[in-house]
Amino acid sequence: MNEEQLDRLYKHIAEVVVETIPEEWSKVYLYGEVVEGSQTAYFYYYPEGSNKPINSHEITELFPVSEREFTEKWHRLVDFIQELWRAFKDNGQDSWSNFTMIFDKTGKFNIDFNYNDLSNIDPHMRKTIWKYKHLGIMPKSNSGKKHLEEYLSTLE
Repeated sequence: MNEEQLDRLYKHIAEVVVETIPEEWSKVYLYGEVVEGSQTAYFYYYPEGSNKPINSHEITELFPVSEREFTEKWHRLVDFIQELWRAFKDNGQDSWSNFTMIFDKTGKFNIDFNYNDLSNIDPHMRKTIWKYKHLGIMPKSNSGKKHLEEYLSTLE
């Protein structure tokens, strides 16, 4: 696979995320998913000097950012994620189902691809487990707590 193409896509993905964050930040955790007929993305970032992550989908509620502006950036992000997925597929690589990209403001980043079949896993459960694993966020809802308990029981 063309490393330059991958580097370019990783850079574009990170740039869109950074453009979306309306304040100084220190670290970002991005989740991207592409499965047949569906794709999604969300990220959490840590504001500079804070240990409480902000959900990307709360930006328009917390800051004077228009829904239209946020949605345009989110669509660009999803487009780049789909392009990354296609680059893997077009180059004969295994198609991943989702990934987590972690990067900080110094430019250091890590990306972890997951190749599991997600068709039988509830999206709410995936997000609950991802938030717990990567951010240490405990679910508030009863269904979220149940999902996390089920997940943790598989680790024992």
